[in-house]
Amino acid sequence: MLIFIYDKETKRYMYPVSDYPDNYDLPANATTVKPVDSNGVGLYDPTWNKNTNSWDSLTEKEWKKKYTIPEVKPEPTQGEQAAAQQMLAVADLQGKVDTLTSTVDKLSKSNNELNATLAQIMLQNATNAGTNGGK
Repeated sequence: MLIFIYDKETKRYMYPVSDYPDNYDLPANATTVKPVDSNGVGLYDPTWNKNTNSWDSLTEKEWKKKYTIPEVKPEPTQGEQAAAQQMLAVADLQGKVDTLTSTVDKLSKSNNELNATLAQIMLQNATNAGTNGGK
């Protein structure tokens, strides 16, 4: 025989017993009534109602409110916050270093171009001085 055991104090459904002997009396906290609705669908947190000889059930909404654990978003520790601030500062400094490196490269290229131009001018002046007799 299939019986359904419920808690003696809270009357909440606990578990089924599928091989209970037919010729034994039911325990005080047991019934043969399945904890399902009229369509055979399981109930939400069923409790035994001795007065109506049936199972009472929560609604789905009540069950979710009772058993759904709200999501807890952990707050970062002071150490984690400090580490995040340091990472931001390092990223900012790296950006500035990259900008300065690019600027130095451009200035170096420009300086090399100016030196080459100056060398050409000096060579031209020296050539002109030789052609004009040093005048």
